[in-house]
Amino acid sequence: MPESNDQLLTEFGRRVQRCYGCFIAFHLKDMYLGDDVSFYCEHCKDDTMFHFDDFSKLMDPSKLREAEDDNHHH
Repeated sequence: MPESNDQLLTEFGRRVQRCYGCFIAFHLKDMYLGDDVSFYCEHCKDDTMFHFDDFSKLMDPSKLREAEDDNHHH
């Protein structure tokens, strides 16, 4: 059964990514996207970066691996 876009983005936000500033791992939902497509935490971000809530609205959820068949995991 296909998931809604909100469910897909919620699951995507649970992915873990290291901050490019301090190298501590955070969930994507708590991170900021830099103009060089690097992710930064609250402490390492600057005013030019976009929070997950902002950049996730611009994404096509159907392209996320979370949208793939449940039997296919990475």
